[in-house]
Amino acid sequence: MRYSAILAAALISAAVALPATAAETAQQTAMKTCAAHWKAMPAADQGKTKYQDYMGTCMKDGGKSASSMSSMSSASMSSSMKMAAPAGGGSAKCRDGTTVTYKKRQGTCSGHGGVATWM
Repeated sequence: MRYSAILAAALISAAVALPATAAETAQQTAMKTCAAHWKAMPAADQGKTKYQDYMGTCMKDGGKSASSMSSMSSASMSSSMKMAAPAGGGSAKCRDGTTVTYKKRQGTCSGHGGVATWM
């Protein structure tokens, strides 16, 4: 009887000491992927949308848009995620089909998978 009480106490203390190793859910993985992608985005691209709008759109497709923003059509993007067209500069067609204008080439189409063609 005494050994079983010691064994039970040892098992309880071991269970408390070990961290929970449950697998992440798909939603947790998607949230981490979307948040990491947001943090890696240039500040200029972050300024074109709100974090909450970006995360909502990213989470709706399970975090896939974070790794492949170019697969997202401009029609499915919220209005706050669309690239603003600055006055002057030139034009470029992005890999996702979006056409944008720019003042400087640096960062053009960075939220759309990169530049496909300079116009």
